Amino acid sequence: MMLRSLRSVRSFARRVSTLAMIALVSACGGPAPTDADPNVPAQTATSYWVGIEQTGAVHLHITLVQTGTSLSLLPNCDPERCGLFPFSPTGVAFVGSDLPVTVRSVTGSFNNPNITFTFTLSNNRTYTFTGRMAEDRLMTGKISGPTLPETTITFEKSITT
Repeated sequence: MMLRSLRSVRSFARRVSTLAMIALVSACGGPAPTDADPNVPAQTATSYWVGIEQTGAVHLHITLVQTGTSLSLLPNCDPERCGLFPFSPTGVAFVGSDLPVTVRSVTGSFNNPNITFTFTLSNNRTYTFTGRMAEDRLMTGKISGPTLPETTITFEKSITT
């Protein structure tokens, strides 16, 4: 009789323990969410960027405007700040000119940290950049177009915008 009573107490204790665990897990919503650090600004693509292609053949100067996640070109952008610049004979072949060619339009998106945009030059050549913003001041990725085989490019955001 005592053995049966001991089994019954153990069985009851297991049920209570199980119910207590279920109640605890149900009540706990997991770790509390942490607020973003107010001292660290959110990343934004809006700025004047200078990108150097890995071989140094071309430099892209571009002034992006971010609205939500959409990217566009700064209206009436100064050609010095919105152009593809050749820096070698290879760069001249990529750009289609021995002088800088103005960026005419940009479309793209920035979904932190991923960024992609397509830009068209005034000579109707179109290129695409796909990459990541590593910090608020740097982005790196791949650029390509019909005259530019896919290559790595690194951009730095101007701090004198």
